[in-house]
Amino acid sequence: MDTPVDQIDGESCCSSSLSTHSLHMRAALNDCSELVERLRLLLHLNSIDPSCAQEVSEQLSMNNNHCIIQQLFHSAWVASGNIDQERELGLQSLHEISELDILHVDKSGWHRDGNKASSIPLTSSDFKREYCFRNVPCIIRGFDELHFKDVSLNWRKTDTTSTDDATTHNESRINTSWFERYVGEDTMVPVRIDGKNELDDDGRAEECETIMMSLKYWVSSCQQQSNNREGKVSRGYLKDWHLVQFLKSTQSDAPPLYKSPEYFERDLLNNFLEKYSDGGDYKFVYWGPRGSITRLHSDVLHSFSWSYNVTGSKKWTFYIPNIKSDSETTSDNDTCRSFEVIQNTGETIFVSSKIKHEVVNLVETLSINHNWITSANIDNTWQCICSEIDAIEGEIKEWEVIPEDDFEARENMLRGCIGLDVTTFFLMILLEVSELLVQVFSTIDAMTEKHNDNEIHDSALSICSLVKVLGNVLTCKEAKTAQRLQAIMGSKTRANQANELAAFVLCLSDVLKEPLSS
Repeated sequence: MDTPVDQIDGESCCSSSLSTHSLHMRAALNDCSELVERLRLLLHLNSIDPSCAQEVSEQLSMNNNHCIIQQLFHSAWVASGNIDQERELGLQSLHEISELDILHVDKSGWHRDGNKASSIPLTSSDFKREYCFRNVPCIIRGFDELHFKDVSLNWRKTDTTSTDDATTHNESRINTSWFERYVGEDTMVPVRIDGKNELDDDGRAEECETIMMSLKYWVSSCQQQSNNREGKVSRGYLKDWHLVQFLKSTQSDAPPLYKSPEYFERDLLNNFLEKYSDGGDYKFVYWGPRGSITRLHSDVLHSFSWSYNVTGSKKWTFYIPNIKSDSETTSDNDTCRSFEVIQNTGETIFVSSKIKHEVVNLVETLSINHNWITSANIDNTWQCICSEIDAIEGEIKEWEVIPEDDFEARENMLRGCIGLDVTTFFLMILLEVSELLVQVFSTIDAMTEKHNDNEIHDSALSICSLVKVLGNVLTCKEAKTAQRLQAIMGSKTRANQANELAAFVLCLSDVLKEPLSS
């Protein structure tokens, strides 16, 4: 049998010699290319040459709705430039409050803090603007009925009293028989053994030891630790458990356990990794005994996170950074206040990017936790990646074992440290921007007087925030993105293709954000 050959424009490469990761990245690039081709057809362009700005302007001017689109994009571009000010306002609000906002959500809409009289529909755009862009955590009630009803019924015991009293009840509220049936008593699960309460130089929690044990042994161990009357911290904690991933691999025909709330959609991180990696994701189940703890940390990749308590109670302690004045500088490690939040059964907590926190389970607690990245925190993730690149380059310089031109090794190291490399991050943004642009231009011709400006503006805001970071990724001298793309793609032609696609969407975005001439 002939060796499979991947050939593009005369450049051939044996696909069998490429890593699985490289093949996944090529697949992502192919999908980006298809989306950009759809864009070209929608705009009636002759090519995707990055210098096609004049042609794009001419085609837009021929559409009756182009004025509306450009006005919305220009407004979105201005708004995306104010994200630092929005975050400062959010930080200031955290210094002024004594407790987090509580959002109550049901089929009819939402209201804050029990004031049903002020109830108005909460869209994902509202949530993104008020909490994601301002980087403010909050508590959400009502998702247990709207999104997590089935998983809650399956995982909660139905023959116990209320779980809200965390101080008097020690009996497990977890329906362990479901896990024994669908996961298996002999299935090995990752249990973290608590380490010292210390942070490394980058503000990350000290690595805990992880041991594998059978589910049956864990259930017994967890109950024993929960019944500990001496007030000691429970050291074993089943966390970062990829249960959804496990069930997909063992029960491919099983229905999904739950659907992420629409407020947490447009999740670049998990949507990309689930399609373009070998089952990778940042979707976890946490199962801890009374007294188990997640030490002080900020979330991986400067991501957002959300946590839904299926059963049990957690005490969260948030540490709020100082507000920087014009005459002073403060580091991310500086804090001037903290406050505690109790999260009960059925409640969801949204945790904003880079905010340090620690969590203690007040009773045996089972929760679903996702890390996620959107256009609202994509710049923070790039900051995290750049910091890790600097750290890796320092190590390489000290070791003197990796050649200066070995960018595949650098990408592998970066991926091993934080779960993403520059190539993945680059394609993740390019794919999202391309999808959003296709959505916007697919609706232009169908727009009527009743069209929803808010939806288009929200898409435009996401595009503007994303292309700013995409441009930084392309031009960052320290990242050497072109060399990294070529190393992972195994092809200079494909690396050039990726750069051309990115240059086109950047050009298109530049045209859209320009204010209309009078």
